[in-house]
Amino acid sequence: MPTPILVSNATVEISFGTDPQLGASPTPASPSTGYTCQAKSVRASIQSSTIDISTLCSTVIETLETRKTGTLEIELYVDKTTGPIFRDKVGYLCKVEIDLDGAGSVSSMTKIYNGLVTDATTNLTPGEVSTETATISLGGFGFTTVVS
Repeated sequence: MPTPILVSNATVEISFGTDPQLGASPTPASPSTGYTCQAKSVRASIQSSTIDISTLCSTVIETLETRKTGTLEIELYVDKTTGPIFRDKVGYLCKVEIDLDGAGSVSSMTKIYNGLVTDATTNLTPGEVSTETATISLGGFGFTTVVS
């Protein structure tokens, strides 16, 4: 029987495009030039858009995938040195690499998502660990895939 993953100390590497998306923004090359932080929670949802290509006399439904889209919702602990990283990056393209076990030793534990930052929230509560939440719309002009 397969063993479930115990996500522990998940680390996130994030890189951003150089400009806000204004039609043609440079896409980030790889998640290596940006920020490394620890994730409190990550939720990725990927959908596939399809069209029906069944013929008039078909006895089965035939579909064709046209594109993939989705969202990445991420909650990070705010680093005391770097501070919130998404606050000034709404509207920027980004790549997010998530290492589920934090060790970086197993490639199947690492997932890369490509998208556009559409929302950022910073949570500052006295006496509690500060967090920030970001929503990334997967895909975006310049990316050829939503996941790598």
